[in-house]
Amino acid sequence: MKKILYVTTVSSTINAFLVPHINMLLERGNIVDCACFINRDIDKTLIEKGVKVFNIPFTRNPLQLQNLKGFNELVKIQKENNYDIIHVHTPVASVYGRLLKIKFPKLKTIYTVHGFHFHKTASKLNWMIYYPIEKFMSRFTDTMITINKEDYERASKFNIDKVYKHNGVGVDLQEYNPNRYSKSDVRSKLNLKDEDFVVLMIAEVNKNKNHRQIIDAVKILKNRNVDIKVLCAGDGNLFRSIRDEVEKANLSENIRMLGYRTDIDELVTSCDVGALMSYREGLPKNIMELMAARKTVVGTNIRGICDLVVDGYNGYLVEVGDSKATADKLEYLKNNRKKLDELSDNAYEFIRDYNIDKVVEQLSCVY
Repeated sequence: MKKILYVTTVSSTINAFLVPHINMLLERGNIVDCACFINRDIDKTLIEKGVKVFNIPFTRNPLQLQNLKGFNELVKIQKENNYDIIHVHTPVASVYGRLLKIKFPKLKTIYTVHGFHFHKTASKLNWMIYYPIEKFMSRFTDTMITINKEDYERASKFNIDKVYKHNGVGVDLQEYNPNRYSKSDVRSKLNLKDEDFVVLMIAEVNKNKNHRQIIDAVKILKNRNVDIKVLCAGDGNLFRSIRDEVEKANLSENIRMLGYRTDIDELVTSCDVGALMSYREGLPKNIMELMAARKTVVGTNIRGICDLVVDGYNGYLVEVGDSKATADKLEYLKNNRKKLDELSDNAYEFIRDYNIDKVVEQLSCVY
């Protein structure tokens, strides 16, 4: 039996990605607790199983001084509970969590990288800031888990004892089984017609997720008299401005800003195609969810997305900012149902290796 502390910047990360991982560790007789800023209530099933949750004043802004208060809280928690392993996720939490090794040298640290901020298409500023930090922090890292090819190759050059490449956080294939819901019924609830061609974009509404590329693509298609419906599921700091932009462009009939949703498993049933236009990704779970529901994806040709979308096999890749190519691919899929079905079947076969059971088993080998 081991005592393990999971540390993330905010609690929503635990709810969205880590519950199955923690459950696996609990089922194998370990004690697991969590430390994070509680921005959403932690999954009740974890609490019922005895997981303690420590509210830490972390913020996503690495420059805010309250993160130092968070570090002091972690020191206090470790003194009182004497964990054997600390497993850190997300940038701010990963730095302060691993720094505990300064005060507790015997503490084992595991860091799951959800996407380095330095990568092939990153700015020079990102490289200047984040690469030296990660290189320095490697001395406080016993094990690093990466989730895409580029990050794995980069991490392998750091001075870390063990570096792994896992298939992301995993996806429950049964949860997104398209046969769980009636496509027609779900569309009816969304005021969509059976004959509509529907694109689903599951993404926080922020600069990185690049909603403007899909907006510009829809403008192009509208000028071609090609009618598609885009559902944008997610909230974020740019939600109002993007919604206003859609309204000003007279695209409200084509693009619907749905906000934060808890029914993603239903929404994926309603669509024909998924889309993700990000500038930066680690290994996006939203694409896994779409593929688990037998949906093909049009995504930007960046690290993380290109690990999942194989161009011409299970979807299409377009360059960041290329709205015309995005429009072309969506129009092609709308007009070629046979090809769409082929890509969708391939998407499901591809994502089977990312099933949560296989990913959890990968993680168990680390422990």
